[in-house]
Amino acid sequence: MRREKGFTLIELMVVIVIIAILAAVALPNFMGATERARESAVRSAVKSIQTALEIYATDNQGYYPDYIYTLKNGNYLPGGKFPNNPATNTEYGFTANNNDSGESAYKIVYTVSTDHASYTITGYGKDNQKIVIQVSSAGTIK
Repeated sequence: MRREKGFTLIELMVVIVIIAILAAVALPNFMGATERARESAVRSAVKSIQTALEIYATDNQGYYPDYIYTLKNGNYLPGGKFPNNPATNTEYGFTANNNDSGESAYKIVYTVSTDHASYTITGYGKDNQKIVIQVSSAGTIK
């Protein structure tokens, strides 16, 4: 009697089922990891901008800038540029009125008081409604 070398259909099916079960368990964890990593990048970017604002205020008698681009022009940011948006991998862009960054996801909004004595920075997540982090001149809010 001659025996063929190879795997039986049952053995192959068992291996495929085991791989499918492992993939079903691991895939949701990886999907959430991407979102958490992008939100962490927003937190880091907001903290960098917060530090730059505090340095600016120290140099300017406690007044915060009217426009966020003032930080870039004065080389207050590391490397003289804003951190990258994790959704686009390009530098964060801010509109002239500082109310909206114009990015479709993971945006950062900067607002300053009328007397330039305080500011608020809000970092949003993927859906632009979830606040990932919000900081002000008084400290971290969320």
